[in-house]
Amino acid sequence: MDIRRIGLSLSFCIKDILAGKVPEGSVDKIVSSTSCRSDDDWEELIQGYREVYWHRDPNEGEAILRRLLEAGKIEQPRLSDPRSDPDTSQGYPWISIPA
Repeated sequence: MDIRRIGLSLSFCIKDILAGKVPEGSVDKIVSSTSCRSDDDWEELIQGYREVYWHRDPNEGEAILRRLLEAGKIEQPRLSDPRSDPDTSQGYPWISIPA
């Protein structure tokens, strides 16, 4: 059975994809707590994530993010409601669903 995934943390989910823990192709979407409104916002976020979360392979981390963005797989609920954030209080940032 194939498993589809919804991510709840942009930085950690891409880190998991980089580490081979989650196949990029299984990601339906990532519901992020980011609020990037412009290309400049994304560039600033990417630079920080490259150094902190994706430091082992920052180029591939950025490439994964850009592919997911291009595919429309990153949702930012905070753009419409600043108080809305995905709940990652349980630790692991993935919801798995049968395909």
